[in-house]
Amino acid sequence: MRSAPSVVYPVGRCAFYARLLLFLGVLGLLNLWVWWQGQIAPLPTAVGSGAFLVGLGIWIAWAVFAWRSWWRSPEGQLQWDAQAAEDDDQARAGVWRWRSEAYRDGVSLRGVELVLDLQGLALLRLRNRDAASSWIWVERARNPARWNDLRRALRGTP
Repeated sequence: MRSAPSVVYPVGRCAFYARLLLFLGVLGLLNLWVWWQGQIAPLPTAVGSGAFLVGLGIWIAWAVFAWRSWWRSPEGQLQWDAQAAEDDDQARAGVWRWRSEAYRDGVSLRGVELVLDLQGLALLRLRNRDAASSWIWVERARNPARWNDLRRALRGTP
């Protein structure tokens, strides 16, 4: 997209994502507790206790997965270079790149897809050259001055 300026935008662990996972975890635990209270009110049974332990085990597994998912969120910089062209596609101007600790020189992306746009927060799917995808949250609070530039670039590219 020619009207979208080049932009470099910082990406890190998202506070919204952490709060969302925490909310879902508390909601799941509350649901489990309410279910357990309904089971023990008349008379606790071995089947009810076993089912509760299975439910608690599933909740713990989910909580570990959720925490690891947030902790391992990609951190780096997303860059849109409006002047660059792909080596294999000279007709299309503009290149997305991802820079991080692992990719200090940056790696070209096949595409960046805007999956969810909440005005001050966006969920993106990054597709690399090997067709693998990764998901990142970008927040306006990380760089408010460049937020609109990033959103313009996201709306105008595949």
